[in-house]
Amino acid sequence: MFEYFDILRFRAVFSARESGELPPYPGSTVRGILGHCFRRFVCDRQYLKCFKCEKRFDCSYVKSFASTGGEGGAVNPFVIHVITQGKTVWQKGDNFAFELTLLGRGAQQPGIYLDALQSMEQMGWGAGRMTFSLERIVEADTDTLIFACGKTWMRNAAAHALNIKSRNAMAAMVAFDAPVRIVSGKVLFESLPFSMLIRFIMGRLELIAQIYGNALPSWDKDELLKEAENVKIVKESWQNVDFVRYSMNQKENRLELPSRIGWVMYEGRLDRFVWLLEAGKYVHVGKNTTIGFGHYDVFYDR
Repeated sequence: MFEYFDILRFRAVFSARESGELPPYPGSTVRGILGHCFRRFVCDRQYLKCFKCEKRFDCSYVKSFASTGGEGGAVNPFVIHVITQGKTVWQKGDNFAFELTLLGRGAQQPGIYLDALQSMEQMGWGAGRMTFSLERIVEADTDTLIFACGKTWMRNAAAHALNIKSRNAMAAMVAFDAPVRIVSGKVLFESLPFSMLIRFIMGRLELIAQIYGNALPSWDKDELLKEAENVKIVKESWQNVDFVRYSMNQKENRLELPSRIGWVMYEGRLDRFVWLLEAGKYVHVGKNTTIGFGHYDVFYDR
């Protein structure tokens, strides 16, 4: 089912060299540092914004980290999931962990991402410019070492297809452990019907496959969405997140990203949708996935 694109998941663990503070949802911090390290390796025109540079169509930074848009939109071949969230005060020795999931063409070219991950310990993190040491990088699906103690095992950084098992479920709880921005008509969702969730997951998979994958999905989208309408919400609970990130392209360098965090319980014939729900866990759902938004877990009744 998932011959459309390969994946590779890095799980990086850093240790604080000093005390300090970071925001409670630090995905934007991680992406900013990682992007700075990535761009430093490949860009010889750092004084230019990417969308103004005539080299952007052949630039590995634009292609692999900061898409300026195209036929399928500004979709990038990676997502970030910060495991250590909600912690604002840090002490020396505290661990910070996050996952970097590479998608399609990104998974086939892991070397530059690995270089950028290793370079993150040379940068200051957050407003206070905290410093961290890189403890290890592992392949998250196999728990095999890719980097530790100055040694690299590139043979373990192998792209692979999504490995998703089928199951017969009649109920599922989808729990977002990071802010989620599902926006329709510029309006942030208030409720998350199952058909809406499936539509956004399918749309994201299609875009990734179109731009970075091996083939286009061959599913009957209209039929799946019609069947998804039969799956009903049992209960849902959401809290608003007033997220603000730094952006040099915005007025006063502030970009407001209103979002929500919470969970929703569904009930119905879920057999045909388990693979989509499981795939969505890897690629995330909604907007701003490269700063950690849209990650969720799913819990089934059987």
